[in-house]
Amino acid sequence: MAKAKLVAAACLTLSLITAGCGGAPGDKATTNEGTPSGAGESQIELRMTWWGSQTRHELTTRALELFESKHPGIKIKAEYSGWDGYFDKLSTQVAGSNAPDLIQMDYAFLTDYAKRGALLDLTPYTTNGGLATTDIDPSMIAAGSIEDKLYAVALGVNAPGVVYNSTVFKELGIPDPGPDWTWDEFSAIAAKIGQEKGDGFVGMADNSGVFNIFEIMVRQHGHAMFEDGGLGATKEELTDWFTMWKELRPVQGITSPEATASLTNALETRPLAVGTAAMDFLWSNQITAFKNGMKNQDDDIRIQVIPHGKDEAKSGEYLKPSLFISGYGKTEHPDEVAMVIDFLVNDPEAAKILGSERGVPVNAKIRETLTDTLSETEKMIFGFIDTVSADASPIDPPYPQGFSEIDKSFKTLSEQIAFEQGTMEAAIDEFIAGANQILGKTK
Repeated sequence: MAKAKLVAAACLTLSLITAGCGGAPGDKATTNEGTPSGAGESQIELRMTWWGSQTRHELTTRALELFESKHPGIKIKAEYSGWDGYFDKLSTQVAGSNAPDLIQMDYAFLTDYAKRGALLDLTPYTTNGGLATTDIDPSMIAAGSIEDKLYAVALGVNAPGVVYNSTVFKELGIPDPGPDWTWDEFSAIAAKIGQEKGDGFVGMADNSGVFNIFEIMVRQHGHAMFEDGGLGATKEELTDWFTMWKELRPVQGITSPEATASLTNALETRPLAVGTAAMDFLWSNQITAFKNGMKNQDDDIRIQVIPHGKDEAKSGEYLKPSLFISGYGKTEHPDEVAMVIDFLVNDPEAAKILGSERGVPVNAKIRETLTDTLSETEKMIFGFIDTVSADASPIDPPYPQGFSEIDKSFKTLSEQIAFEQGTMEAAIDEFIAGANQILGKTK
């Protein structure tokens, strides 16, 4: 049954369609072991950067050590951090022509970095044997491509959801939410939890400033966040979104503005993890690390789809390339970079180490090898992907250039409204005008 579900998930992801060693990429011959001819005679050092939890750091480091053991002529220096500030630092490194050779990339920023010339074109390696893509879902290849050039290879597929503490739900007599629950039901549950638990316990972390969760509500209305070179979200949708969160504050349904301002994206510090909230938004590939970071390991943590809109035009849920791995456009070792990417995506031993921490693997054969080794948490993740797959709508194109600035403006907007700095209407008008001005610069 588990294997059948994996095969189904593999098929359903199709709906996402969404030179230190010499010469140009792909010019050198490659040995059967995947090592470029001449490599190994002197030590080559690559730098690799990624964001994530401590669990991800440990698993990735183990996988890279395995690569080094198989390729003793190559050393990989790890440069990892949390999500906060990751792309600010990367942008600075790119501007200074000093970015790492291997870059963990996000779907939202792919277009921006590819069009800046910051990412290595991996297309030649898909034809010369340096990067095998035969067993990778075609939709994932399409998702990592810009203008028919492959700039990023997906390390997994995931979906957004609401992670919740089922132990608290049972304590308060609240049934576990089903896949058909609504935003109204979500709000009622958050308010009930805050009012009945008391003592600083809230229903949910305030996620009003999380742009890609608001995007799901926009998608439920039948259109995209960005359309025709401008902001697709309407003033009415923005008002409905922030009004929902505003009404939850006085009933302890969400964290206070002061507490929210101090929150970070470090999973182990989130209110749900430390035991002061019962719900949060999360990506499915983060569940393993989140459970590992829970203060109370006995709590039963589960995940459900994002709530549905009233009379929604389509499901806002979608399957997404969880994370990409890219090469730096100015790397001095492009062939070796391609080798590492191929290893992380296609090597069975590496797959066993990495598991599904970055999402359900996109390599079909790798998924089959993991079927009999899944933990209970991983089974929950794979099952959640099945649930989303049954009702998901296709993912929208990668965000346009300028998204990073708009994302920051959206977070600022949420803070202005939370702290009641001026009227909601004026703040939203200012955000819309600013977003369209940013997008206009990139046309």
